[in-house]
Amino acid sequence: MKTASFGVKLFLKSGRLKEDGTATIYARIRLDRDNKMELTTNKSIAPKYWHESGKVVRHPDANQINKHLDAFKNKINSAYSELYIARQDITLEAIRAIVLGEPATPKHTLLAVAIEHDVHFKSMLGIKYSQGSYKNYKTTLKYLQEFVPAYSGKADIPLAAVNYKFCEAFFSYLTTKKDCHNNGANKQLQRLKKIVNYAIKLGYIQTNPMATYSLEFVPVNKVALTLAEIEKLGGLELQRQTLEQVRDVFLMQCYTGLSYADIKLLGQKHLSKAENGTYWIHMERQKTKVSFAIPLLPQALVILQKYMLEKRSDAPLLPVLSNQKMNENLKLIQELAGISKNLTTHLARHSFATSVALSNGVPIETVSRMLGHTKLSTTQVYAKVLETKIEADMQQLSMKLIEKQNAKPSKQQKP
Repeated sequence: MKTASFGVKLFLKSGRLKEDGTATIYARIRLDRDNKMELTTNKSIAPKYWHESGKVVRHPDANQINKHLDAFKNKINSAYSELYIARQDITLEAIRAIVLGEPATPKHTLLAVAIEHDVHFKSMLGIKYSQGSYKNYKTTLKYLQEFVPAYSGKADIPLAAVNYKFCEAFFSYLTTKKDCHNNGANKQLQRLKKIVNYAIKLGYIQTNPMATYSLEFVPVNKVALTLAEIEKLGGLELQRQTLEQVRDVFLMQCYTGLSYADIKLLGQKHLSKAENGTYWIHMERQKTKVSFAIPLLPQALVILQKYMLEKRSDAPLLPVLSNQKMNENLKLIQELAGISKNLTTHLARHSFATSVALSNGVPIETVSRMLGHTKLSTTQVYAKVLETKIEADMQQLSMKLIEKQNAKPSKQQKP
């Protein structure tokens, strides 16, 4: 921990004599080279009794006055030690407050506000925020609690210190010590920005110290399974019941676009049957609280019917494991199926959007509604049309152009 140079010296302000010929004894506190403050000891003495060593000499009450001065000086040294041991900001104002017994001016610090934000966020779970979002903020808080002491040498830092330099150092820490990729690190900083904005809204600070720091996300080429790969998974013979259940949940996501959080809560109350016999899922996204509706494809109905028997009306329809366990088992299923793409619960959502819906002519506006997106631009991330679809579309276009060309009446040659 880097410490400031510190010193205390007692001196007499002999240039300011009182009417009785005495001058006040002061303590000069020094932090670093030019950071100084003077505090009165509330003791006065005639200049002839003062010695430059900081002692009263040849005075009838010299012993008593010197004891008072030593106690006052020790109190200043103790204040410095108290701040140092507590790993708090050592400032002249903080030392003065301890010495004089005054309440220190409250300063809002980063980790204190981040913890306050965490408590508020948790209180709004299920009302304004989802469990998944809360989990992400808990991770950001954990990283900050690890990084701030290592970065500053102190237990906490003022909100004003969360500046460009801090953000650059935090980004470097995340990408080197925590193995976050560029976008993952930027997501952590994005959440930090929201914590700082929370502090601004509460009036803890007036200006945003992160205002000059820009988030730079790298466009990601989202991977999706092809229809052939999805069908391959469906026909895979699995010996273990757990693997079969994980595979079925994954396929259900591929045919509905449900996120992990939503499919985990899917129950009979979310199902309805239209007059034309089509079954629908009507839900509210756990992440955004946006309502959405999905008509069930035959493949999805087959999976549901497999698990709906003897289910309580209030119970989840599918045996969904924790996200970590799901992804662990999907890795094994991927190897058994001979698929090179990394199977995850989120890959299923990509696959529905790209290979099941968009590549088969479903308009992007419809896909956006089914995915529960609030903005069409969010859905456009999934709209990577597969090369096979581009090739097929161009072949169709080529055939149409040839047909039109052949349908034109040939020009008769003039005699």
